[in-house]
Amino acid sequence: MILPSRLLPSTSRRSRLLGAPPDQNADQKGFDLDDAPYELGDPGHPSPTPTMVIALFDDSGSVTGRGGTDPLARRYEEVKHAFQVVARRGSRRELGAVLHFDSPCVSDAGPSPITRLGILSLHWGLHRPKDGVGSSTLAPSLDQAIDLAHRHPRHQSTLVVLSDFLLLDAEPGQVLSDLRAFPGSVHAVVLGSRVPDGVIDGAVTVTQIMQDSPRGAVAKALFGSLVARRPGSTPLLPN
Repeated sequence: MILPSRLLPSTSRRSRLLGAPPDQNADQKGFDLDDAPYELGDPGHPSPTPTMVIALFDDSGSVTGRGGTDPLARRYEEVKHAFQVVARRGSRRELGAVLHFDSPCVSDAGPSPITRLGILSLHWGLHRPKDGVGSSTLAPSLDQAIDLAHRHPRHQSTLVVLSDFLLLDAEPGQVLSDLRAFPGSVHAVVLGSRVPDGVIDGAVTVTQIMQDSPRGAVAKALFGSLVARRPGSTPLLPN
């Protein structure tokens, strides 16, 4: 469901993102690209102008813990799938990157071309950081994303933040202001949260993923940002 641009506090209900059954080995599992249990739509054709999509992951306890919004790390599996679908018709003009709230960490990856070969580098970042502590602060990784955008001035950048937005930054209002000022587009994928009015203005796209969202909801959200500037694309919206 695409909501008007707004944001923040989470529900306290225990949840399993995407309605998935418990599986302690979910971090290591995936599926073949042709066997995914959902459709994302047509990725269209490569953008005529250079682009960069940065996926920024929150791995705090309120997301990954037993009662969190994604304890099975399904979001990584789905983001990987979205990158793979675009990479089938990708271009070296289109870059992808993966960052984490635990910043910097060994699982940060890219920017790399979103091509069949290029996304192999991104796979390195699509899991919970082994050297992470589960940070709930956005500022350090946001600074890293802003730096990436500044270092690629020819690329039209999009920052996709996957988080419940239960931020523990010393000045969360300033951090959200900095998020709105990101030099490019911003897509907030709010994991299992209630989205109150008046926090983020119309410059930010918000997709809310609830505990009963079907498999593929996170993939569709990321896919929408990946193909936003690709002619002929027809992304399917999250339910």
